[in-house]
Amino acid sequence: MSQEVLEDFLETERTLVLATLRGDGAPVATAMWFCRVGGALYCNTAVESAKFRQVQADDRVCVVVESGEDYFALRGVRVEGRCRIVDDPEEIARVEAAREAKARRIGSGLEELPDWFAANRDRRRAEGRRVWLRIDPQRTRSWDFGRLRERYRETR
Repeated sequence: MSQEVLEDFLETERTLVLATLRGDGAPVATAMWFCRVGGALYCNTAVESAKFRQVQADDRVCVVVESGEDYFALRGVRVEGRCRIVDDPEEIARVEAAREAKARRIGSGLEELPDWFAANRDRRRAEGRRVWLRIDPQRTRSWDFGRLRERYRETR
């Protein structure tokens, strides 16, 4: 993918898979919603979660965002990088604004849930029981199998 296509792709997808490392070095993958600010990816998690503890112990992470059900529709991005807990109020405000803007573009994903669910998340966030994780990419790879269609035709 070109950089422009890659950025557009990340703006239209909701879910990434975040791989963290357990204390014994084994990877653990978790699907999470995300947003972007600049070149960084952000996910929100509970401070009681294993992934919160894991990124505090070892900040190396790998993320995959993918889409497509048919072979030539498969495309995605893999990001290897470092993850940190966001504690700067100004950065948190920028991330919240990006999350809200993305929700307006593609939907929040919470539309079908009862009102108490979003209120409970907001309360836990205000109490400091949920935090933003920032993933700073160090290496990015992307794929778009739709671009392979012509290559396969040419080799017949």
